[in-house]
Amino acid sequence: MSWAYSARSLTKLGTCHPDLQILMREALADRECPSDITILEGFRDEEQQNQMVAAGKSQLAWPKSKHNSEPSMAVDVAPYVGGISWDWLDYHPLAEHIKTVWQRIQMDGLTTGQYELEWGGDWKSFRDGPHWQLNEK
Repeated sequence: MSWAYSARSLTKLGTCHPDLQILMREALADRECPSDITILEGFRDEEQQNQMVAAGKSQLAWPKSKHNSEPSMAVDVAPYVGGISWDWLDYHPLAEHIKTVWQRIQMDGLTTGQYELEWGGDWKSFRDGPHWQLNEK
């Protein structure tokens, strides 16, 4: 199956670090991608970040989230399966795919090589399926 990001998703992805942009473009373009992907969030300004905290969707107030830098060092993505999916059964195959693509693009020298990739779904507390972030090595 072949999918393409919407203009809205591309705008949000464009606020992210180039390594995240390459990763998400490659992940969606790969024929092994288990579902369509939508970009929910890249950069968040102070108002947006504090709204996310107030709504219980983030635990980090401005400017402590990886979403708060420019470019954003975090991106939130969701499987798009007839609409945005919040079902963990859709997140796990997508997460494994994104991790595999990250390894491939690292080996191919398509990233800066300065960061490790972390998925919020692997966190022990406050598991966050849509969240992906770059951490310095």
